[in-house]
Amino acid sequence: MGALRWHVPLCLLGSFLWVGPAAAASTRPATVLVLQFHNRSRYADLNWVGESIADTLRNEFRGANEIVLGRETRGEALRRLSLRPGADFTLATLLRLGQTAGADYVCYGSYEIELPAGETELRNSSIRLSAMFLDLRKLHEGPEISEAGKLADLSRLEEHLAWQSLKYLEPSANFSLDQFLSQDKLVRVDAEESYIRGLLSSNTDQRQKWLLQAAALDPKFSSPAFELGKLHLSKSNYQQAIAWFQKIPETDPRYAEARFDMGLCAYQAGDYTAAAGYFEQVAKIFPLNEVFNNLGAAENALKMPAAIDDFQRAVEGDNHDTTYLFNLGLALLENSRFEAAAERFQQVLDLDPTDNGARALLGHAQRHEAVGSEARSFARERLKKNFDETAFRQLKAVLQPKNE
Repeated sequence: MGALRWHVPLCLLGSFLWVGPAAAASTRPATVLVLQFHNRSRYADLNWVGESIADTLRNEFRGANEIVLGRETRGEALRRLSLRPGADFTLATLLRLGQTAGADYVCYGSYEIELPAGETELRNSSIRLSAMFLDLRKLHEGPEISEAGKLADLSRLEEHLAWQSLKYLEPSANFSLDQFLSQDKLVRVDAEESYIRGLLSSNTDQRQKWLLQAAALDPKFSSPAFELGKLHLSKSNYQQAIAWFQKIPETDPRYAEARFDMGLCAYQAGDYTAAAGYFEQVAKIFPLNEVFNNLGAAENALKMPAAIDDFQRAVEGDNHDTTYLFNLGLALLENSRFEAAAERFQQVLDLDPTDNGARALLGHAQRHEAVGSEARSFARERLKKNFDETAFRQLKAVLQPKNE
């Protein structure tokens, strides 16, 4: 995990720097770690419910512009402390988990399942969800937030729990309950189960099977579509990945990440015009270094002069990143700006002496030679594949408190 990485280009920080005199009294938005909820019942086959609750809370918190740590960060924190997901942790362990992940709040909880007398079908059981928050900044436990009803109505219960939780995190905000309980957000419980079983599966084929089943059971459910897009991207099935990512609506908190991944797919498929369009859309929402780098890569492949400016924005955000420096050098070289290109390639080699591509192109720049066909194997733009909006939200939170 390490220290927070600042991803925002320096030229864009000016829009955040003036926060007014009231900022000194403001509280910066908190970073929230959501744990898998603990199953207090004897029905191990319903362990998936604990991750379903966590997944819904995580998405709704992100949708409300909270800073939410992802499942990967949570998994890394659990691994570091040799902890099992879904366990019933002590307060001391929760504190260590939150500190390890770099969170301000830890959201955790449990659920209980009861079958009516004479009933044997788990889907007909009743369920009670209980959520708690540990405030690591004040070392204080928040109130218990609970919901109860039928397991068949799990999605509605989770959404109501998310609404109540956000009222605790943001007491002054006016979140509409109708928005949380709108029909397009409520998911069939069998689709939710299939999605979570796919999400948790370590077997790629089984994962795909569960996710496809979830998408078929409830076509308006965007979560399996997002994960299926990720799955096809990892397999280099770019057109199928784009088709799944296109199902993510603009109102979904994962929309920008889906568009970023669509840009990766289009670029790898050789559709640089579409790739540039996707990355440009993302840059308007999250002006991250990696987005400007990839936008520049698509533009450079199209021989667009704007590529130099976008690579420069990425370099301004992190002038020690060899990918950004290499790409800027490549664009400068291809525009016959040999001295400037040589300077960038030399910076790459100062940081990574083993970069043979940068070494070869440095020679071209020093000799004032254009890049010929013999050099095309290494004279390709380098993409960033990870999209990290959390770093952007954290930086913005530091420079511009929410009430400003």
